[in-house]
Amino acid sequence: MSVRNAKSTDWNWENFRPEWANEGIERINAELDKWGDKLQHRSEKFRKESRKRIEKGVSQVQEELRKLPAIQRAEALRQDLEARVQTNLDAGLDRIYTKLNLARLEEVKKLERKISLLNKKLRALEEEQPTA
Repeated sequence: MSVRNAKSTDWNWENFRPEWANEGIERINAELDKWGDKLQHRSEKFRKESRKRIEKGVSQVQEELRKLPAIQRAEALRQDLEARVQTNLDAGLDRIYTKLNLARLEEVKKLERKISLLNKKLRALEEEQPTA
């Protein structure tokens, strides 16, 4: 088959379709679009509901796992280890501050409060004394 014959047999069905068929096809396309929208909406709704069910199931499984003695023991060990690490970290920081001869932030704040209180007392005493 030559290129010329292929072009001569190319034709567009819409050119030969009657008007009543075009209207019917347009109605069918409109209905298909509606169905597509409905299916998309239902799909999104199904996805949301599925996610909620899955999250609820995961939550229930987690709750049941927390009741197991081994999990409870592991959680207690984790908390104990966390407390020990924090204690060792604080002790290490205390040694560093001591060797560097620095005050910790809490100590500085405590001293600031004392200074502020002493300043208030000093102002009160100055106001009580008669001016010369």
